[in-house]
Amino acid sequence: MFLCIWKAFEALLLSVNLIMDTNSRNWRWARKAQLLIASALLLLQDSLVNSAEASSVHIVYMGDKIYQNPQTTKMYHHKMLSSLLGSKEAAKNSILYSYKHGFSGFAARLTKYQAEAIAKFPGVVSVIPNGIHKLHTTRSWDFMGVHHSTSKIAFSDSNLGEGTIIGVIDTGIWPESPSFNDEAMGQIPSRWKGICQGGKHFNSTNCNKKIIGARWFMKGISDQTKKLLQGNNSDEYLSARDAIGHGTHTASTAAGYFVGNANYRGLASGLARGGAPLAHLAIYKACWDFPIGDCTDADILKAFDKAIHDGVDVLTVSLGFAIPLFSYVDQRDSLAIGSFHATSKGITVVCSAGNSGPVSQTVTNTAPWIITVGATTIDRAFPAAITLGNNRTVWGQSIDMGKHNLGSVGLTYSERIAVDPSDNLAKDCQSGSLNATMAAGKIVLCFSVSDQQDIVSASLTVKEAGGVGLVYAQYHEDGLNQCGSFPCIKVDYEVGTQTLTYIRRSRFPTASLSFPKTVIGKWTSPRVASFSSRGPSSMSPTVLKPDIAAPGVDILAAFPPKGTTRSSGFAFLSGTSMSCPHVAGIAALIKSKHPTWSPAAIRSALVTTASQTGTDGSLISEEGSTHKAADPFDIGGGHVDPNKAMDPGLIYDITTEDYVQFLCSMGHSSASISKVTKTTTSCKKGKHQTLNLNLPSILVPNLKRVATVMRTVTNVGNITAVYKALLKVPYGIKVRVEPQTLSFNSDARILNFSVSFLSTQKFHGDYKFGSLTWTDGKYFVRTPIAVRTIQFE
Repeated sequence: MFLCIWKAFEALLLSVNLIMDTNSRNWRWARKAQLLIASALLLLQDSLVNSAEASSVHIVYMGDKIYQNPQTTKMYHHKMLSSLLGSKEAAKNSILYSYKHGFSGFAARLTKYQAEAIAKFPGVVSVIPNGIHKLHTTRSWDFMGVHHSTSKIAFSDSNLGEGTIIGVIDTGIWPESPSFNDEAMGQIPSRWKGICQGGKHFNSTNCNKKIIGARWFMKGISDQTKKLLQGNNSDEYLSARDAIGHGTHTASTAAGYFVGNANYRGLASGLARGGAPLAHLAIYKACWDFPIGDCTDADILKAFDKAIHDGVDVLTVSLGFAIPLFSYVDQRDSLAIGSFHATSKGITVVCSAGNSGPVSQTVTNTAPWIITVGATTIDRAFPAAITLGNNRTVWGQSIDMGKHNLGSVGLTYSERIAVDPSDNLAKDCQSGSLNATMAAGKIVLCFSVSDQQDIVSASLTVKEAGGVGLVYAQYHEDGLNQCGSFPCIKVDYEVGTQTLTYIRRSRFPTASLSFPKTVIGKWTSPRVASFSSRGPSSMSPTVLKPDIAAPGVDILAAFPPKGTTRSSGFAFLSGTSMSCPHVAGIAALIKSKHPTWSPAAIRSALVTTASQTGTDGSLISEEGSTHKAADPFDIGGGHVDPNKAMDPGLIYDITTEDYVQFLCSMGHSSASISKVTKTTTSCKKGKHQTLNLNLPSILVPNLKRVATVMRTVTNVGNITAVYKALLKVPYGIKVRVEPQTLSFNSDARILNFSVSFLSTQKFHGDYKFGSLTWTDGKYFVRTPIAVRTIQFE
């Protein structure tokens, strides 16, 4: 007991030193006394707890910074932890990160009891376990109308993003890729504070005027994983070098330099470049090729903290959380918290929407200060012919250029050559299900019937059984997978059934497979990708998510040249991970042209100028259970139009205080919000506050009878202009805009308007869609509208 009391006394002395050293004038004496007593009592109790209790990484989040000096903040964190653990040495061994630039907090190894104890300390917003999260997994720029033909021809409206800095929170980078050549790059901006952190196969010489900084964060990953890394069980690098390829791909999509004759094994050959070829890149490796997961909260938050400190203009973050979502003041959503602090410092944060489509309400990264991006197709395809023995040719798609020259060989259906005909494992060619004697030398037709199987796994099964090719029939799913040198062709169920019918009718069925070829401009596009997560947001239904859509299917970009299948240094990847950096690159172009614009202004420019029509002139469709016209929950404002976004005419701007009031309207208390922002928050009372955040979209999720929404627009076009309102009214809803004309001049740059909704429905309904477009004849500033009537609650 004496030892316990002595430890408590030591804690009192440490706490007194803490207060004296930090010399804060803003802390009240009551709060100081509370810290002293809490430290002593908690330590006294802690001595009675089993010291063998297992520790794990926890994040102690303390909201916005108290001290401007990062070292003072760090010292405060260490001494707080020392007061909990009993010594400076214990604190040093426990702490992993001190978050001291964009916000305040730290990551440390704590037992469950210690985590509960420190949560009671003054200034601590919350203490949460360190979670693990997954990545969201060329021609696209020409398709969108950004024609950077060579490095010698500047894009007149944007100067190719020159002078901007794009931060990439991902899996690192492969610096030797020609996409990161710094030829003709401008000087590194003087505001840049970042470093080029060394590590395994990465040092300061790997940075240049293109890659101006690189950092890596892995303390959030367990010690066990680190041991795996250092052994022979992983190809990872303890550095910013990219072992997976995801980060290299996204970085080059956003800001890759010009590379001629880029291709994947001869397919999609052409000039590769990013959206902002002269923008600088800052790399933050927070995601790893580990058996237990990809990215942890502790590492993600540290990446945000350093990016804010270093001076990036735009952040591209192609990762996210699974449903159900956490609230935006719940520190378990590290992306919402990190991006809030980044946005409040003027950094535009772009995130992927997720790959859980076409199911509704699956969109992630739904915080209103984030630009959330869905994925679409482009007008390029890779058709491959299957010529049947009856001289009929059917078509599929493939990106496997293997060395096969099969001619006409035997063709069979997988169920006919099953090891065990009594089960269904052979139908979609699951591992070990095929009879090797009967499969040898044949092309095998398989049908996808389970979520556990895909074309790559099926190709391995067929190859192991001695087959020489695969035709894989499946429900439509955008994106092509690489089967290596083994020839495999993906077909839909219609073609699969036609092929199976031929097999059943033929005594000796045969087929030959052609090499795929690149075809451009023959498919209607864009279409919303089948995998792209859909709205509405399950967390904040008044906020339209996704905000925008961009190319994300079969995107060719830089990739680590490891192994025979990747030797070209380029690869195809699909996912909202690929659409996200497209928009980040465009955001950098806008920032280069309009350096004073806020992240909200940049988002507004993207959303209000987006397109709703495809290459054939019809409305953009979505790939789901039906091929319906895409609505705002599929595509947000529409398909991004980079050229129009540079000059939007009007913008909807939002301040940090506006976001704070939005959080108030969601039911969060002033106290809980103040803990996050570390500012005095006074929640204003007002009807429909959740509807009135100044977004470039209008969502009314629960219209009983009447609702009115307020918006404010800022003129960034001609100084003198008169805009008139054009309405596309949702079915069953009466809509009125006041005023119907906005007259701008040098004294009236910012004007308000209201939109009133009146339901004429007598039934509880689903969402109906429309739009409000302000136009002066030159500009067309379109705001998507979604309204749902309710008749019961």
